[in-house]
Amino acid sequence: MPSPFLTPKERVRLTCFPDTIPQWDLITYFTLTAHDGSLIDTYQGDTNRLGVALQLCAVRYLGFCPADLHTASSDVTTFLASQLQVDPKALHDYGTRRMTRSTHFNAVLHHLGFRRVPPDDHAPIIAWLTERALEHDKPTLLFQMICERLKQQQMIRPAVTTVERWVVTARMQAHHASLNRLQPLLTPERMTLLDSLLMAESDQGPTRF
Repeated sequence: MPSPFLTPKERVRLTCFPDTIPQWDLITYFTLTAHDGSLIDTYQGDTNRLGVALQLCAVRYLGFCPADLHTASSDVTTFLASQLQVDPKALHDYGTRRMTRSTHFNAVLHHLGFRRVPPDDHAPIIAWLTERALEHDKPTLLFQMICERLKQQQMIRPAVTTVERWVVTARMQAHHASLNRLQPLLTPERMTLLDSLLMAESDQGPTRF
């Protein structure tokens, strides 16, 4: 049975902003549009405006928003702050009230057209992953593929452990599906032939290079 594949360090990394963001990505995903401004300008105070802008751009870029906004690099916060004409240090005081940030985040989701993954979608997601796992068994690749698909469908990536569990389940189902597909091919004659090949290889001893 496939087992969890991410290390504790990898799980932490996948909940944060990347250490560095390419300049092209910074310009593409973190440039605030007039439409973005229509949301950001509804909030008062430099701290709130910068915090909302960072959450908005994080969702647009990553497909989720890190719980710790302070993992964003100085390049990101400075880039956003310059567009809002605020001090980047204003972010330091953001998020001290969880309800405030949650309210802002829900507004960001509505603004971007994103939604959370409903429980009813878990089974179809695993089914989609199972089909991919029949072709690509590498778990980290499957993890990346489902994250990209969720973002394309404008669904917020859930907790890393949830996505990891989807991948583990899909790989297990793909393994069982492969065995079921092979089972009709394993006739007694073919099994005898395969056993004879294994015995012949064993008699010859290990191959030397």
